[in-house]
Amino acid sequence: MSTKAESYLKRIAVQEKQFDALYRSAGDRFGLPDCSMWVLYFLVSSKEPITQQDLIGKMMFPKQTINSAVVKLAKDGFLELRIIPGMRNRKTIQLTDAGKDLANNTVVRLLNAELRAVEAMGDNRMEQFISLYTELSNAMREEFAGEGLFDKPND
Repeated sequence: MSTKAESYLKRIAVQEKQFDALYRSAGDRFGLPDCSMWVLYFLVSSKEPITQQDLIGKMMFPKQTINSAVVKLAKDGFLELRIIPGMRNRKTIQLTDAGKDLANNTVVRLLNAELRAVEAMGDNRMEQFISLYTELSNAMREEFAGEGLFDKPND
């Protein structure tokens, strides 16, 4: 592997860890465990009803960790689980009034800060960023698949 490629990968890893630290720090400031903050984040940012299964797909946390966070937030009166008619064991997760207050004082502030940061970057730079990040992700997926670490798409 080239020294330049190693340098790029290290710089990307540092940036990703710094992003993680930003969100973890925000959760700490809000007094929310990491997973609970992300549950609220995805509930607030979703335009449609969301289920625990949806959260598992979006959050990339272990199923049990998400379940524990949802159960705790529900026990604390911030979430309600509502059965979806005709769907066996599927429930939507919704914010209670207390949950909406909590979200407004925490993750809504975070979402607003994210939006301002992205807008400050400008459309052209954000389009470039997304395009390059997608290309890198696709290239890595292919290389991982070549090493037997990841299934190739459409296999």
